[in-house]
Amino acid sequence: RIHGGKQWKRALAYQGLFMPSLLLSTFAVVNTTAIAYRSTQAVPFTTILKVLLLYIILCIPLHTGGTLLGRRSAREHTFPCRVNRLNRPVPPKHWAFIPGMVALAGLVPFGCVFIEMYFLFTAFWSYNKIYYVYGFLLAVVALLAVVIVCVSIVCVYVLLNAEDYRWAWCSLGACASTGLYMLMYSIYYYHSTQMSGFLQWVYYFGCSLNFCVGFGLFCGALGYFGASWFVYLIYSNIKAE
Repeated sequence: RIHGGKQWKRALAYQGLFMPSLLLSTFAVVNTTAIAYRSTQAVPFTTILKVLLLYIILCIPLHTGGTLLGRRSAREHTFPCRVNRLNRPVPPKHWAFIPGMVALAGLVPFGCVFIEMYFLFTAFWSYNKIYYVYGFLLAVVALLAVVIVCVSIVCVYVLLNAEDYRWAWCSLGACASTGLYMLMYSIYYYHSTQMSGFLQWVYYFGCSLNFCVGFGLFCGALGYFGASWFVYLIYSNIKAE
């Protein structure tokens, strides 16, 4: 609503179905493979129905209520300066400007966490490793949040200097690309282990894909909020006649 969107009902449906659909799809492949291999990791059908029922009863009403409350609070939002109703023409840029900036921006937050991700992956996928330094993990997450906000601000500043006001999706994609680097690292880590067989391959990459997508959405949302605060701050200090 703040950015003038009209199809909020479609956005509500996309938000409520994107991540659950991805989780359900990967879980269906993993669980079907486990059943075919007669693995003890296979989840019974009744348990699946219980989880789906909990999602319908709890998640959908909470998501719908949160969206309606957000739209109501956005009604009172005011811009810090006067906004022209006509969109200003954006100067032409090189075709690789925004994709290159988005790709390079995700590399910086990934550099803050890839060492810690090795210990997390080792503790999760190894039988004789236990992760216990949760205090250091909290410090890494806090550092990651600061780096994501700073990277998003830098990308938006570069974009605004290029006289391009379309910063919202750029700030989201620049930080969400960290999940792509995380997926590439998970592929590298798989080849460094002794895992073999189709069942282990499906289970590993199914879990890694969900984790990387969720991690990318977290980074993208945090980067967007940081960029929104930055844009509001700089335009609130503009003195217009």
